[in-house]
Amino acid sequence: FYAATDTVLNALRREFPGILIQFEDFSTDHAFGLLERWRNKTLCFNDDIQGTGCVILGGFISAVEQAGIPARDQRILFVGAGSGGVGVAKQLVDYFVVEHGMSEDDAKAMFWLVDSRGLITANRDGSLAHHKVCFARHDNGDTQCATLEDAIEYVRPTALIGLSTVYKAFNERILTRMNELNPIARPIVFPLSNPETKAECTFEEAMRCTGNRVLFASGTAFPDYTVPETGEVKVPGQGNNMYVFPAIGLGATLCKPERITDTMIFAVAKALASSLNEQERARGELYPRIERLRNVAAGLAAAFITQAVREGLVQEPHWVDIVKSTMPEEAMSQTAVTGQYTRRVLGEVKTLMWSPASSVEQYIVEAVATVNADDV
Repeated sequence: FYAATDTVLNALRREFPGILIQFEDFSTDHAFGLLERWRNKTLCFNDDIQGTGCVILGGFISAVEQAGIPARDQRILFVGAGSGGVGVAKQLVDYFVVEHGMSEDDAKAMFWLVDSRGLITANRDGSLAHHKVCFARHDNGDTQCATLEDAIEYVRPTALIGLSTVYKAFNERILTRMNELNPIARPIVFPLSNPETKAECTFEEAMRCTGNRVLFASGTAFPDYTVPETGEVKVPGQGNNMYVFPAIGLGATLCKPERITDTMIFAVAKALASSLNEQERARGELYPRIERLRNVAAGLAAAFITQAVREGLVQEPHWVDIVKSTMPEEAMSQTAVTGQYTRRVLGEVKTLMWSPASSVEQYIVEAVATVNADDV
């Protein structure tokens, strides 16, 4: 496999210098290995691992802000431990490490993963796939949970995240129990498998079984839900990669970083969580409305570029000059990943995303001519 993909990727790089490669739908057995093999050699990212992790992290940040329980007190149970599940879990670990100053070990201790054989522990029978080892529990003693119901009772999670592709895995008993285990804080339920025929539950089921308290995001689109008692219309969040992979691709194509780092992906997630407007926040939504997707994507691309400049990896001096001349000096020097950007960077991204050019030189000339210098 790796010999074959090396041949293809080397040929692509030779014929198209500077190409951005997006890995999509590779099997779990190869997805992590392929990314690790190439991420520091060429401009690439894996959408199933990094894109999914990014968009779910953005929604998770919004959910934690509304849950009524401190981020450090979350107990997060993943159902599904393929490339998507482990990729999302790693992104969330990075959030607790970077945003909340936790050690990686302490952050990982907040996560439990369930696969088709039950809770992933270091001492269960059989060997573990390499990508699952980092999340295997060592503190379970003799306890082994063969079913999701057992794991729910053992972990007592505040957040339930599904990437299992098992239809209705979050059945009425599971959802009702999540509500019972979180009588004060609002339960977080993210059934992320798609299409709908593989979704762990629907928005209506999650609302009905939690007394309309759930903080919800899904991988597939579900209809709005009308609360019978009040007539209030609730809109489900859709944690779909469509929010982030066009922005990551656009940002990388424009600024040509030497490589795409986890902190660049993290900056995009932070920017996504910050992109909610006042009306969306007031309605308790976790993602911006789909009608605003193009404008939101421009902001996420601007956040990507700004973070890439902060890390000193951008190869297009045009972007380095713009970011450094418009971002506050303290924002450029601090180590925290903020996802922030200036109006000037955003304005230039919007200009270029709507005005494709035949060369780097042409788009720089056009950008300088069309971007309002006051938009700083």
